[in-house]
This record gives sequence, structure tokens and C-alpha cells, in this order.
Amino acid sequence: MRKAISQKVSVGEQPRQSDLEELKKDGVTTVVNLRVAGEETPLTPAEERALAEKLGLQYYHLPISLDKLNATQVKKLREILANSKGQVFVHCGLGQRACSFSLAASGVDTDSIFRTGTRAGFSGAG
Repeated sequence: MRKAISQKVSVGEQPRQSDLEELKKDGVTTVVNLRVAGEETPLTPAEERALAEKLGLQYYHLPISLDKLNATQVKKLREILANSKGQVFVHCGLGQRACSFSLAASGVDTDSIFRTGTRAGFSGAG
């Protein structure tokens, strides 16, 4: 479910309640949800926020759609990653979008995004 792309950031698929509990045990302090309205998900963003906050996790919902990308979204994710006091878990449906955007927000160049994403197990990350 979770794949580290740096010492601070890991990415993966939509977590369930038990996954959020495991993330907390593993030292994650911040969860970022990139899913957009209409994506089928076991938890709504509101449910996920409530569970995350109950566990003492910082929670952000930053909906990112591949057909409506803009630089502001990458900048916002960059700010969240930079300002987090601990480990960050970024997710989408399967983890590919989370991987690509987290690498871009971390300042990784375009060619390296694809290589790093592939090494993390995401074929054609992006």
C-alpha cells in the first residue's frame, strides 16, 4: 500500500481506517488526499478527515484531476510537504498520481519523476 519516495514522503492508494491506524503507528503525521469528487472510494474525504484527526494526524484534501492540472496545485502540495513536522503520506486511488505529484512538488525533474515512479512500482508513473 505505501511506498517511500523520500525519507519524509510516502505515497499509495486510498487508505482504509485500519491503514490510517497503521500509518500513525509507523510515524506518519500528515495525510494528503488527492482524490476528486466522483471517484469511487471506501471513505469520503469527510470520513477520512474525521478518522485522521481522531488519530491525531494532520489531514489535507487537495483534489487533483489529471485533466485539470495547474501549477497552483503543485505549489500547494509543495507547501504542505515543506511545512509538515513529520512523515507525510500522499494518496490517490492507486498511488500513481500521488507519486508523480509528490515528486514534482519535491522538485524532482520531469525525467527523474518517471524513473523514480517506476522504481517505486508505478509503471509509467504519471
